[in-house]
Amino acid sequence: MKKIVLIALIVLIIFISPAFAIIEIQGTVREINSDYWSETKRIGVNEYLAYRFQGVSTDTVNVTVEVASGDSMDTFILSSENFSDYLTMVQSGRANPYKPYSTGKGLNLKYITYSFKVPKDGTYYLVEDNSYLPNNGGAPGGSVYVNIKFDKKRCFECEEAALEARKNEEAARIYEEARRKLQEEMNTSKESASTPGFEIIYSIMVIVAVFLSGRRKI
Repeated sequence: MKKIVLIALIVLIIFISPAFAIIEIQGTVREINSDYWSETKRIGVNEYLAYRFQGVSTDTVNVTVEVASGDSMDTFILSSENFSDYLTMVQSGRANPYKPYSTGKGLNLKYITYSFKVPKDGTYYLVEDNSYLPNNGGAPGGSVYVNIKFDKKRCFECEEAALEARKNEEAARIYEEARRKLQEEMNTSKESASTPGFEIIYSIMVIVAVFLSGRRKI
């Protein structure tokens, strides 16, 4: 009787152990070096495909993802920091917190198109996930073939405006520094107008004033 019970337990362990095993997720990271490209890729069961690209705060990225063949899958855009959290989840085989941007996040879908405005200069990842890990995501039933289109556009007017703002900030900083030094000179000298320090500071303020006046006329 004991032998029968022992055999039954062994058989039970053999059958239920795969259900608790951590499934290994395979992934590929590809570099995007052009502003526009499109391709169709096969993503196997419990695999992900990530596209790494560089963005600046004046970029807008237009993305279209469509499953041409296969079941629904998941897609999202991650910052470099949040992609590290995503990799931690993948390596652990357990659903862990990670923070994709709300724009571009699609779970259990076959088609999505959107425009993503890059929030700041840095590295970003466009992820196509065909695994069981994302909460409320697709349940992989086999390989999927995905059409992906990527179009990154620069806003030259935005870049010029940002450059102009930085120049104005620098001019304001120089002016404020000159004003501060002038005030210190006046506080420490009874005849500040005749001191060499005053003349130097006064000259700086004149140069800054001329510079600011010239920029307003352009």
